[in-house]
Amino acid sequence: MKRFVQILAVALVVAACGTKEPEVKYVFYFIGDGMGINHVVGTEQYNAATGMGPDSINFNHFPVRNYISTFSLTSLVTDSAAAGTALATGFKTYDGAVGMDQDKHPVPNLAEMAKAAGCGVAVMSSVGVNHATPSCFLAHAEKRNLYGNLAEQLCDSQADFIAGACFMTGRKPEHPREYYENMAQEKGYAIFRGPDVSAAGFADGKVICLSGKQDLQLPYAIDRQEDDTSLKDFVSAGIAYMERHYLDKGFFMMVEGGEIDYAGHSNDAVACFRELTDMAYCVDLALEFQARHPETLIVVTADHETGGLMLSSGGYVIHPERLAWQKYSIDRTTELFREAFFPEGKPYKAPSWEQVKSFLAEHFGLWENVEVPQKEEENLKKVYAETFGKGGDRNLSVKNLYTENYKMVSEAILCLDRIAGYQWSHPDHSGSPVGLYVKGAADDRFNTVKDNAQIAPIIAELAGY
Repeated sequence: MKRFVQILAVALVVAACGTKEPEVKYVFYFIGDGMGINHVVGTEQYNAATGMGPDSINFNHFPVRNYISTFSLTSLVTDSAAAGTALATGFKTYDGAVGMDQDKHPVPNLAEMAKAAGCGVAVMSSVGVNHATPSCFLAHAEKRNLYGNLAEQLCDSQADFIAGACFMTGRKPEHPREYYENMAQEKGYAIFRGPDVSAAGFADGKVICLSGKQDLQLPYAIDRQEDDTSLKDFVSAGIAYMERHYLDKGFFMMVEGGEIDYAGHSNDAVACFRELTDMAYCVDLALEFQARHPETLIVVTADHETGGLMLSSGGYVIHPERLAWQKYSIDRTTELFREAFFPEGKPYKAPSWEQVKSFLAEHFGLWENVEVPQKEEENLKKVYAETFGKGGDRNLSVKNLYTENYKMVSEAILCLDRIAGYQWSHPDHSGSPVGLYVKGAADDRFNTVKDNAQIAPIIAELAGY
């Protein structure tokens, strides 16, 4: 901790000794978790073909467009904590570290430096408030899965505005979520939930915004109902709060599109593209603010790529319009599949192939609206036989880092993706470079950035942190 204080003190002295006013007063830092370059291009293709969003993703056309490496000190394929630490502090570290250097010493992050410089600070995500990426801007820990410790540090944080789906507690929690919510209130945070989030923009003290539901993530954009909380709700309230309290002093705002990564781990292209579009809507809000305040800097990047998405499944044609027939995310479709074929409280009866086929046609357009090659149908029949063969329900599932879904549903989504021309390499992170997109005051300073650890020092210098 002593070393952390020394580093922070040096940073403040350097800022104080500056001979000119900071070039940047307001910073928006968007991190698309798991968002590879192909995810961005694929989203534009999907939106253009289906009308589900803008066919031109705003940040993909920023004046500065670059690509950067994401490796950690322990692996060429980073985890979110090590990458988040690099993005937040400028320090490369080992996988699993939150705001720690390779020797397990805390290092100051942009949010802490901004607050020490008298600026407002907002940190928000579409997943848990103490998940890896937001925690890299709010806490310090040797391991990312110390959710209780990270939650306690969040409650002691000086951040003005924090938003996310919930407090995460892990598989064997020491305390329930309510424990940390109460702790936050005792530490001076007012908590706003669901439909009340918009009122957080007019609060006087420190604020934490949470989903109106007790889920580990906000509902996927493709599954969202009218009364569900969205990442855009958080950002809108956060900007209103900052304009009200810190327009004169300046502010730093980090926004994570966390569910791009979740969809990538599930190899669900449609959910991934819809999540990326959802983050682009949040960037629109930052662009509107920038139009009013030219001294604004908008930085968009990713911590890593997830899934090894390929913009071709063979041949030289892509048909993104075929993805329009997918109604829900893999998670929601799994729930509907369970309700249809494994209803709770009713005796199990194996469905026929025609019944399962009808379900897949209804939810993915297979056969009815999208022609299914014989090889793909044979593969789906094989999974059907494995799931509902002799001995009854085998409940075959596919697990990834965050969710578990029926293999029948997973295979149907992979089948639709391949028919449309999109293919996944695996359900994990990759070492592929990710994009860096910058617009606003002094954006040309990022033209030569080649690695994720180079971003935070430039932001700190430009903003006078």
